[in-house]
Formats: sequence, structure tokens, C-alpha cells
Amino acid sequence: MDVAESLERAIAKVCGLEVSAVRPETRLEELGVDSLAVAEILVELEIEFEQELPVHLLRRLDRVETVRDVAAELERALVDYEDRGPPSTEQD
Repeated sequence: MDVAESLERAIAKVCGLEVSAVRPETRLEELGVDSLAVAEILVELEIEFEQELPVHLLRRLDRVETVRDVAAELERALVDYEDRGPPSTEQD
């Protein structure tokens, strides 16, 4: 799975852009990505990856500036998820 390519496709879809317009060095604000768009992009990625992404990822994305930064955060989150597994939903 290529996280960066999946991210670029998701951004393009949500923002109504050509995939070629979404480059790693492009700043999110230049693409029109706001907090609502970030949430929609994460949903697109969850569908493609067939797994939930950690909720805390949304908060961490507040401090990223470029597509490359988002891809790096996603890759870290996915590695953490694979190492730890999904959060437990059991209640005591």
C-alpha cells in the first residue's frame, strides 16, 4: 500500500482536483484543504485501507503544512495501529 499515492488521490477527490495537482510539497491551504476536508479525506482513506484510522490523527494534522507531512503522519499512525492493534471496545 502506498500511503502517499492514496493520500494524493483522496485529496484530489475531496477537493475536486486532478491528481496531478496534488504534489508532496504542495501546502494544504493551496489545495483548499480545511478541517472539514481533512475529515473527509480520512474517511476516503479508511475506505481504501479497509480499516479505521486513529482518532488522534485528526488532532495531529492541525500542525502539518504539506501533503508530504500528512503522508508521514498517516504512515506513523498506521505503523502504530499495526503494532498496537485497534483500541479495545470492551467495557468493565
